[in-house]
Amino acid sequence: MKRNLSLLPLAAALCAGLAFTMIAAEKAGDKAEHKHEHKGGPTGGRLLETEPHAEFFVEKDKSITVTFYSDDLKPVPFAEQVVTVIAEAKAGKTKVEFEKSGDVLKSKTKLPEGDGYNLVVQVRAKPDAKPQNFRFPLDLKTCDECQRAEYACICEH
Repeated sequence: MKRNLSLLPLAAALCAGLAFTMIAAEKAGDKAEHKHEHKGGPTGGRLLETEPHAEFFVEKDKSITVTFYSDDLKPVPFAEQVVTVIAEAKAGKTKVEFEKSGDVLKSKTKLPEGDGYNLVVQVRAKPDAKPQNFRFPLDLKTCDECQRAEYACICEH
């Protein structure tokens, strides 16, 4: 009996240490979950890691503009890149295609109503090149910290 009582403080210390470790890991996970790994574009859109960089920007009317930038974020004229967006809304998948408008690409159609659905942005350097795919949720709410739409947020909140 005395032996079991002497193990009680050791068991309590182990349980407290385990609880502390679990709380610390949960807090670290919360921070990692809210961390944004992408960069923001010069006009407030989401900067995609392509060559040249492509800024994905949702206009107020829910049309999309894609602008290309050099590494130092200077605008680069549109060349022969091909961009396609697939909106995975509740009503079904919608494919959004683009056309050249000056030195940028503008969507031919608008995104479906609402937000909270997923987007797949495909960028090809040339029409016959392998596409780079970027997946992210469309969240048009404004971030309180950086004042960008959440889909393009650059904060660590």
